[in-house]
Amino acid sequence: MLIKPFPTLENIHAIAIPMPEPPDLITANLYAVGKGPITLIDTGPKIPGSLEFIKKKLHLASFDCNDIERIIVTHGHVDHFGLAVSIQETAGRPIECFIHTEDRWRVSRENFREDLWIEGMERFMTMTGMPKREIQKMRNRFLSFRSLADPLEDVYSMDDGDEFKGDGYHLTVIHTPGHSLGACCIYESRHKVLFSGDHIIKHITPNPFVEVNRNHLRDTQYQSLRAYLESLDKLAGLDVRFVFPGHGEYIDDLHGIISSYRVHHRERMDLVWKALKKQSRTIYDLIDDVFRFVPENDVFLAVSELFVHLEILINEGRAALADPGPPALYRTLG
Repeated sequence: MLIKPFPTLENIHAIAIPMPEPPDLITANLYAVGKGPITLIDTGPKIPGSLEFIKKKLHLASFDCNDIERIIVTHGHVDHFGLAVSIQETAGRPIECFIHTEDRWRVSRENFREDLWIEGMERFMTMTGMPKREIQKMRNRFLSFRSLADPLEDVYSMDDGDEFKGDGYHLTVIHTPGHSLGACCIYESRHKVLFSGDHIIKHITPNPFVEVNRNHLRDTQYQSLRAYLESLDKLAGLDVRFVFPGHGEYIDDLHGIISSYRVHHRERMDLVWKALKKQSRTIYDLIDDVFRFVPENDVFLAVSELFVHLEILINEGRAALADPGPPALYRTLG
């Protein structure tokens, strides 16, 4: 699928890598910002041909990897930092990489070890009532993600309000937890561009992933959907001309898409509540009542989304955990 060309803006160059899988992401977007040296926002995943694609696009903008002063990673998922090491190797020197403090562990070598990558996930999926055959499929899928990135050993922490300045640009970090605890948007004030990572995407509603590795959380009460909705509030008053997302097309109506996200999550919450009214049920059993169609590879996304909506329903006193299981059973209240 072809996407609409990004607006031509001085000192901002969009690079949209076609994504063969998963196809619903369409592209993995990264952005070269500045006159030179440049800041790279995200890197895309380590898939065949992606590094050469980036080098070609940089060349068309009269840059190469040697011109990259720093890399800012919007969040610690493999399709956003996967090529950082390859880019450094191409440049032949270290390049400073920054990520929010809460997501530093995600890019570490330790996180790529099987015990940390799988254990929490498997516990969570068993709790949802997912059959063993589905859990095995998800295990294999998560293990395959490790081929999409090289871990980052030397990475610097960034936090809300941090600024990065260079010739022709001024970037401000906006911490927007939800999709991940350390997810950030980056605001460029001169052109009023919001680099939104996976927090705002035009063609899909971003998934506020359940945080299964709770030992990494400083806030033990963290709930991803609640945090995501609060992060939308944080962006609502921002003066934004264009949103440049981590996937797919750019957006020229931030407030409109924020409103649509709010409607979506409220409707999804009501669907979950209505499905539970029939009887106490596991999360896995709710899938067919709540989603029209779930591709085989997206079962984890479905149970994750159901879980985070159940957290809000429990907060609101509309649902409760009937039996901790495993598998856990949920019921409605009132």
